[in-house]
Amino acid sequence: MRYKILRGIREIKKVKPDYLKSSYLKSKLADFLFERWFKKFKRDFKKKQTENVLVISLEALGDNVVKTTSFKILADYYGKENLYIMCRDKWESVFQELGYNVLGLKKLKNPIKNAEYRVEFFKRLNELSFKRVILFEHIGIGEILKYIICDDKIGLCSEESSIYMNKAIKVDDNKTYVLDRQILLMDEVLNRSFTREELRPDMREMFKERKYSDIISIGVGASSEQKTLPIKNMSKILKMLSMRYPNKKIVLLGNGKKQQHYSEQLLESCGCENIESYIGKISLVETIRVINDSDFFLGYDSGLSNIAFALRKSYICLFWTNMTIWQHPFDNLRVIKGDGVEPENDGYHGTDILNSIKVEQVESALEELKL
Repeated sequence: MRYKILRGIREIKKVKPDYLKSSYLKSKLADFLFERWFKKFKRDFKKKQTENVLVISLEALGDNVVKTTSFKILADYYGKENLYIMCRDKWESVFQELGYNVLGLKKLKNPIKNAEYRVEFFKRLNELSFKRVILFEHIGIGEILKYIICDDKIGLCSEESSIYMNKAIKVDDNKTYVLDRQILLMDEVLNRSFTREELRPDMREMFKERKYSDIISIGVGASSEQKTLPIKNMSKILKMLSMRYPNKKIVLLGNGKKQQHYSEQLLESCGCENIESYIGKISLVETIRVINDSDFFLGYDSGLSNIAFALRKSYICLFWTNMTIWQHPFDNLRVIKGDGVEPENDGYHGTDILNSIKVEQVESALEELKL
């Protein structure tokens, strides 16, 4: 019953119009004030000659980590000291750990305070006087380019965002595999041809020494509940892993209150002594280290799965859809989907494809990967 209520709330939120939301008028006022400031700032701005290049990547964690090899190639080409990465402040620590100049963009809840913050942020950003701006977004939302003063702006784009660039590379949002999107952009930026293997992400340089041993890492969260299994289904997989690897510590990883609650339910349902949750106990960088040091990783279509991909770990991804954009076609991983027949649903988590995955499929994947 609880999950049916939560699902109902989720559906109501989808149809609630913007003008009924309490922050709507404040947001409109904040946008007006920021636009007015930027118009004056741009008029008075005096650009300097520099070698600085800005790469914008404001997407989710998984979208960012799969770009690590591309960013390294750009840093080698332009000079690492000249390359700046603009990302959400939540992921700032990852790129700092990799040695980049990072501009972390926050989003404050109060619209007026957020406008004040944006004024200071874009003032500081534009004072770096970038000679080139690369919009490195897989989806291609380019409106932020309006607020960066530069004559050379290039990036992937959807139809409506192309007006913000002088070189726009259009991509099919629903079909093009994520590394193929990067190839389109990198070919154009550096005027050469790349392959998937050349742009395959690699974050292994983050850690020189191993800190953890005899552990298996499990990502229990994703960007939405549609991408996660019901407690009962995931518990069956965890119990199998606990029995298969009795001398290994199985570590649950994730972030935030929802994933912490989900992990608590899993621990209660499993009752296995060698399963432990690290959610809420370690930082993002330490979470990446745990995945790096693990024997293997298992998780959903999520940022943590893409971290495992970027760390070149053997991993199993429990997938929720037939879309192929994020299904990585490499040998050291397995993407598992159900047949959609007789799914074990709880009315809130997962899809028919995800919820029809059988424990036997996971066991077969472990055998194939020799784990």
